[in-house]
Amino acid sequence: MDNSLEFSRQKEDLVRTVRSLQVTSQNTLQKAVPLLSSQPGLGLLKPSHVQQLSQKTTQVCRELEDVGNLLLFRQDELTQNIPVPGTGGCSSLHWCSDGSLYVCGDNGPNVYLLNSHGRPSQALYCCDDDDIFLPDCVAMTRFGTVAVTDITEGIVRIYKQNSQPPWVKVGGIFKSPRGIAVDTSGRILVVEYTSGSVQAFHVDRAYRVHGVKKVSGLRGPQYICATLEGGFAVSEECGDVKLFTSNLKLAGSLSETYEHIFGNPAGICADPEGNILVADVQKRNVTLFPPTGSPICIVSNGLCKPEGITCSPFGLLYVADSGLNCVKVYKYRANPYYSPTSPRRP
Repeated sequence: MDNSLEFSRQKEDLVRTVRSLQVTSQNTLQKAVPLLSSQPGLGLLKPSHVQQLSQKTTQVCRELEDVGNLLLFRQDELTQNIPVPGTGGCSSLHWCSDGSLYVCGDNGPNVYLLNSHGRPSQALYCCDDDDIFLPDCVAMTRFGTVAVTDITEGIVRIYKQNSQPPWVKVGGIFKSPRGIAVDTSGRILVVEYTSGSVQAFHVDRAYRVHGVKKVSGLRGPQYICATLEGGFAVSEECGDVKLFTSNLKLAGSLSETYEHIFGNPAGICADPEGNILVADVQKRNVTLFPPTGSPICIVSNGLCKPEGITCSPFGLLYVADSGLNCVKVYKYRANPYYSPTSPRRP
């Protein structure tokens, strides 16, 4: 009961503050317009006053944007804890449009498919000519096939159902391939940990590689995800997340843009509104970086070793907790959930 009263008071204070700001802005505008419409209407106003007003306005707008973001998102709202088959730990996830989930990592030579209820429905055995391999990260190609990185052999494999062997080797030899993703154009993105680079290429239905491009200069890159604008984001083990455009040009980093200090950023994903979510293994949390405004910690406790993450358009976040060998599902967005007409979409 006390909590309900406290929340009510907080809501009333917020509404009162916003309303006061609105009234003040309208009164100032009504007074200023007649004066500015006349030729000598600037009076004693100096450029320094205009600059000061501009700075204050920018700060107020940023604070209002932060308040709006805090109203949209929730923290630590765990809805489901899904145990993953096998031993070891899961480190990579891929959410499918039907609500199912692909999971892989250090828990054995399998890529598990979990249905929308979190129950195992299929296991893709990772074996090639009697040689067992361990998949490191998983993604879905534009043709609906499963692609994984094999860090031991230094290759990328795509699962070809009803064929022998079922796993087809794609491309050449990679240097310690870790994260894998597919961008909005259907191009496969592969992180090379040792060389500090990302390879981007297209694969046709005959599993032939086309248009190979490469970006280098990264420090310990681990995970990668496509972004809404057609580019991609890469997490670096040394403590940053770099952003790239669709033509592989560096667009900036989250640490510089948001003045955020990472510990060990790992799993990374982007939702349909352009929010970028990053799991931090060292800090044991997940932080959301909105298109505008300040970062928001949406999972602050209950994680042992968060690695791979993915999210759905329905406001759900899936976290692969490698330390507990489970997938934790969080409701990170308050109602209403994302809609294609959302004004937050850049």
